[in-house]
Amino acid sequence: MKMSDMLMDDFQPKEVENTDYKYLIMKYLKFWYLYLIGVVFCFGLAYAYFQYATPEYPVGATILINSSKGSDFSQNAVYSELETYQSVKTVENEAEVLKSVSLMAEAIRDLDLNVSYYVKDNVFRDKEIFGAQVPIQVDIDRYDSAAFFDKDLLTKFKVHVVDSVNFRLENEEEKFSNHQFGEKLAFPFGELSIERVQDMDYPSTIIINFNNPYAIPGRYSSKLDVMIVNKLASVLRLSFTDPVPQKGMLVMNNLIEAYNREAMLNKNQTAKNTIEFINNQLDSVTTELRQIESEAEKYKQENKITELSSDALQYAESFNQGKEQLADYSIQLDVLTSIENYLMNQQDNYQAVPSSLNIEDQTLMTNISQFNELQRDRERMLRTIQPGSPLILEKDQQLSSMRRNILENIKNIKSSVEIARDNLLARTTEVEIQSGKVPEIERELLEINRQQAIKQDHYQYLVKKREEASMSLAATTVSNSRIIDPAMAGSKPTKPNKMLILGFAFFLGFGGPLGLVFIYYQLNTQIKIKRDVTSKTNISILGEVSHHDEKVPIAISKGVRTPVAEQFRLIRTNLQFALPNKDKKVILVTSSSSGEGKTFFSLNLGVSMSLADKKVVVLEFDLRKPLLLEYLGMTSDTGISDFLQNESLTISDLVVKNEKLPANLDLIGCGTLPDDPSELMLLPKVGYFIDKLQEIYDVIIIDSAPVGQVADAFSLSKFSDITTYIMRYNYTTSDTISFINENKKEKKLKNPVIVLNDAKAKLSYGYDYYQKGDIKKKKRAVYKEMAKKA
Repeated sequence: MKMSDMLMDDFQPKEVENTDYKYLIMKYLKFWYLYLIGVVFCFGLAYAYFQYATPEYPVGATILINSSKGSDFSQNAVYSELETYQSVKTVENEAEVLKSVSLMAEAIRDLDLNVSYYVKDNVFRDKEIFGAQVPIQVDIDRYDSAAFFDKDLLTKFKVHVVDSVNFRLENEEEKFSNHQFGEKLAFPFGELSIERVQDMDYPSTIIINFNNPYAIPGRYSSKLDVMIVNKLASVLRLSFTDPVPQKGMLVMNNLIEAYNREAMLNKNQTAKNTIEFINNQLDSVTTELRQIESEAEKYKQENKITELSSDALQYAESFNQGKEQLADYSIQLDVLTSIENYLMNQQDNYQAVPSSLNIEDQTLMTNISQFNELQRDRERMLRTIQPGSPLILEKDQQLSSMRRNILENIKNIKSSVEIARDNLLARTTEVEIQSGKVPEIERELLEINRQQAIKQDHYQYLVKKREEASMSLAATTVSNSRIIDPAMAGSKPTKPNKMLILGFAFFLGFGGPLGLVFIYYQLNTQIKIKRDVTSKTNISILGEVSHHDEKVPIAISKGVRTPVAEQFRLIRTNLQFALPNKDKKVILVTSSSSGEGKTFFSLNLGVSMSLADKKVVVLEFDLRKPLLLEYLGMTSDTGISDFLQNESLTISDLVVKNEKLPANLDLIGCGTLPDDPSELMLLPKVGYFIDKLQEIYDVIIIDSAPVGQVADAFSLSKFSDITTYIMRYNYTTSDTISFINENKKEKKLKNPVIVLNDAKAKLSYGYDYYQKGDIKKKKRAVYKEMAKKA
């Protein structure tokens, strides 16, 4: 690399650089202390949460849902004529049943969960104890669960054991009362007594909490997780967490038992309905049969009949041939009428159709089977869903439609049977006509016997079916599920999940401050470092100027080696390389707004140039808000504006000297503030003024107005060789860079370069080097002084 390239500080135009990840990392690591504070704070919160949160242990069990037909009542062979439905069970349905609150309430009914016992675990939390761990026992004589709906009810008490006989009771309001073990105590929610357990080591304080029995099932049901292990198998994994593993296992086992019990009751409900229906039919048929038998007995007694004549027996044989067929028709009509009345008497309370009996119509059997399937699904859904639910309403519509189909089918079957029966009766009538010779008494007796036989067959058939149904119901004892893995509890708590919480704490502790820093960078558009400029423009950086805290505005003089002085020397060198063929240099200095150090730079650049044996003049060409002479504590009545408007003035009349400045450095002030500075800049005499100055001076530095506020600098740019744009760290906004790029593209400013002002010490080139050099010189001076005194 050439020496000129090094001194120019990347002066040659370059393309905008791609994302520098190292720069981004260092940019955000600047606030490392925020990340450290955030992580430590969040880890502290996580530790406090670990001390406060109650550990909960996992409790799990695995069951297999029986989906085989087995010995289900609906599949029993002896009952195939009564019911032809199939039991349909899906694993998803059974999972919802297991999670129902009503089933959980049934499971914990026999467990004593109305009272919970605790001991102090640490400063932040209490530890629940259960079973053999409990040193006292609360015996409840009366428990009013309705009282728990009072939000002001006190349900938590502390039992301070004094000795084996006495204890002190403290409520949540810190009120004490003295009692003895076994003493009856009255509370708003009931009456109870506290008994001591023999041979126990008593802790100093036991906390008892009375639970709302309505809330316990819901709490356990909400924690229960039912997972289908495999889509190809009907296996369910039940799990939840509980602070006491022993109690959790009891609840889990009771839940599985309650589920099997409820499933078996539901499975046998149809059989019970069928048996009840048959019993009702038997009562009716028995009454009719007794009436017919009584009429036959009375008829024989009145007519003194002991045996039928041969003709009557012959006709009786004819009648008996059609007796079985007529009886069958009558049975079918009675059964169809009974089923029809049973369905028509139902309103919105749908019940299973008990039986199709000996009706051989396949369509009717299929419809009844589908109706019963829909009714059982509706009953199971009502366990977990409200009656007004859209799913229940949909089932009701399906049941109503199916009931109409069954009634229409029955109507058609009855019509067919009645036609067949009428034909048979017509043939029987012909036989009766031919039996005109048979005494009327015998005919009437035959009629009575025929009705008696029909009812007798009907009665025997119903008794047979009732016995078959009872035997099938007694044989249906298979449970709805099989336990694969009984309830087991883990040895280590899974809640709180320490690794997850620590990971979240680290993420929050680190990510929170990182997000704030990101927002800070997004909202704060001020230029922070040099990279903020070079990443958005290819305009060359002429150099950087460190922050100058001295009250004296002159930062450079002969023999001074401060960081600011060396930076101005570097900028001077870069300017020489920027304009190598120019003996006479005109440098325009501007900025985007006031306060960016434009005047400070112009003055010290002039001093730097004069130290290189150049004759330099600094022009206070800010005709709106001049600060150059005021900066040095000087005034001038005659200046640039006066020269441009007065033909009698010469350049020598404008020059101002300052004893603090080098002899070859001159200043020319603004003069009288004009009313129309913009129009004044457009006068041809401005060019004449610059040309005359070039005849006298080697370097002309124009301190102009901010280009981001007024257009004065654009008018002066055509007279300059290079435009120095001042940008100040933590002051100039990044959108100014777009403004500069646009001006360069439109060539409004000639040869623009950028100078970054007010850099921090750690960002200033050579600061440490020159600072350390100055310290060494001071040390050497001190040592020499000490040596002289010695």
